[in-house]
Amino acid sequence: MSISVNTMSASQVEDGLEERLLRLRGEAPSCSCVPEYVDDAKKIRGSPKFPAALARLRALADEKRLLVVALLKRRDELCACEIQAATGLTHATVSHHMGVLADAGLVRARRDGKWMYYRLARTPEELLP
Repeated sequence: MSISVNTMSASQVEDGLEERLLRLRGEAPSCSCVPEYVDDAKKIRGSPKFPAALARLRALADEKRLLVVALLKRRDELCACEIQAATGLTHATVSHHMGVLADAGLVRARRDGKWMYYRLARTPEELLP
């Protein structure tokens, strides 16, 4: 059995690190792609779809909200009280979470008397810009 040992000197590690840092900053003579990636990132961030996608992803980042979306995917429509029973959340917390999901364009709400019903948005925009 043989054991391989990396015998790079400290100067070799520092040279490699320096080269990589130059590449990441777009300053390496051998790399011209980083400025292109920076331009792509700027275009994506400037896209009108980016803020909406970010809001959707933030809304789905909460475990309870993701659970509600998964429940709504399986049911056509749920009353706030059904969501409350399924998730174990208080009425006020369900109302808050549903407001976040509605603001993000993931669900639609309708009132029927004193009851509030929720369903997935029929035509949600693309999730990613």
